[in-house]
Amino acid sequence: MSAPDPGEAPGHAVRVTDAAPSSIRWLPVLVLALGAFCAGTDNYLVAGVLAPMAADLRVSITGAGLFVTGYSLAYALAAPVVVTVLRVRSPRRLLLAAIALFAVVNLLAAVAWAPWVMAVARVAAGCVAGIYVPLAAAAAAGMATADRRGRALAVILGGISIATVAGVPLGVWVAGLSSWRMAFVAVAVVALITTVGVALTVPAGEAAPLVSLRQRLAPLRHPPVWLGLAVTISAMTAGLMMFTYLGPIYAETPGVGAGHVGTLIMAHGLGAIVGLWGGSVLVDRFNARPVLLGALTLFTVNLTWQPIAAQSLTTTVAFVTMWGVVGWAFLPAQQHSMIADASPEQAPMLLSLNGSALYLGAALGSAIGGAVIAVFGADRIWMFAICFGALSVALSLIRHKQFRSVDRQLSHAVAGR
Repeated sequence: MSAPDPGEAPGHAVRVTDAAPSSIRWLPVLVLALGAFCAGTDNYLVAGVLAPMAADLRVSITGAGLFVTGYSLAYALAAPVVVTVLRVRSPRRLLLAAIALFAVVNLLAAVAWAPWVMAVARVAAGCVAGIYVPLAAAAAAGMATADRRGRALAVILGGISIATVAGVPLGVWVAGLSSWRMAFVAVAVVALITTVGVALTVPAGEAAPLVSLRQRLAPLRHPPVWLGLAVTISAMTAGLMMFTYLGPIYAETPGVGAGHVGTLIMAHGLGAIVGLWGGSVLVDRFNARPVLLGALTLFTVNLTWQPIAAQSLTTTVAFVTMWGVVGWAFLPAQQHSMIADASPEQAPMLLSLNGSALYLGAALGSAIGGAVIAVFGADRIWMFAICFGALSVALSLIRHKQFRSVDRQLSHAVAGR
C-alpha cells in the first residue's frame, strides 16, 4: 500500500506506554468497546422498533428508515468536520465529551414529540458516535502490540456486533414492555456508565497535534486508500440495505412472519460475533488481503440464497447467521489493511476515514433500501444488495492488484540499490 508521507496527516492518536510483548491492555479496551456497543445499538435499534416508532411519530416506514440514514450520514460526513472545528488536543477529553453527549442526545430521542425532533437527535447522535468510535479504535490499537492489533480492533468492532445480538434485541424487549422510547433511555444509561469507565481506566496519553480538514483528507490522494474506502462503502451498502428493513422483508413472508424478526436480528448478531473474532484471528495469522477477499466473496454468494431461504424459519435463521459471519468478518481485515503500512500518526486518520466510509455505506443502504421498497417492494431488496456485494469484491480485487504493483516497485527499488 502506498501510504501517505509521514507527517502529512497526523491524527488524534491516544498514546499509551508500550505494552508488554504480545499483549493487550484489556480493561480500558473493553470499556472503550462498551461505548462502541452504545453506538451500534443506537444505530441498529431503529430496525427493531421501526413500526411502532413510525406509528407514534406519524411517518411512513420508509420515512422512519431515514432516521438511520440521518445518523449514518452525520457519522460519515459531519464528525470529521466537527473534530476539526473543535481543535481539541486531548483525545481522551474528546472521548469523554463524545460519549457523555451521546447519552444526552439519546434522551432527546426518547422524548421526541415530532419527526423533526427525532431527526435532530439522530443526526446529533451520529455525529458524536463518529467522533468516539474512531478515537476508541485508535486507542485500542495503541494499547496492543503489533501482533495483537487485529484483535484489539476486533474488540472495538465487537462492541458494535454484540449490539446486534444483545443490544438491539434487548432494546426491542424493553420497547415491548413499555414503549420504543424506553429503549433509547436504556442506551443513554449505558453511555453514562461508559463515560465513568473511560474517565477511570483510559490513560490520558500525550497531547495530539491539531489537524486541519485538509490534512485529514490528505490520505485520499493515494489510490489504495480511496479504493479501500470504496470497498467499505459498497459492502456496507449491501448489508445495511437488508438489515435496516428486516421487518418489512420478513413480516409478510409466510415462512417467517413479523413475530420472528427479533430472532433473526439475534441470529445475525451471533454470526457477527463469530465473524469478527474469527476474521481477526485469521488476519493475525494469514494477513488481511486473503481474509478480506474471501469474506466479501462468501458474503455476496450468500445473498443469492435469500429468496430460497425465506421459505422457512429454519433456513432463514441459517441465512442471516451466515450473513452475520461473513458480512462482519471482512471488517477487521479491512481495518487492518487500511493501517498496515501506516505510521502511528497516520493510523487514527485512516481509521476515522474508514469509519466514515462504514456509515456512508449504511446511509446509502438504508436510503436505497427504502427507495427499493417504495418502487419494487421489500421482496426485491436482495437483488440490489447482490449488486453492491459484487461491486465490493471487484473493488477489492482492483485494490489487491494496486498493492501487488506497489510491492513489486518497492522490490525493484531495493534490488537496484
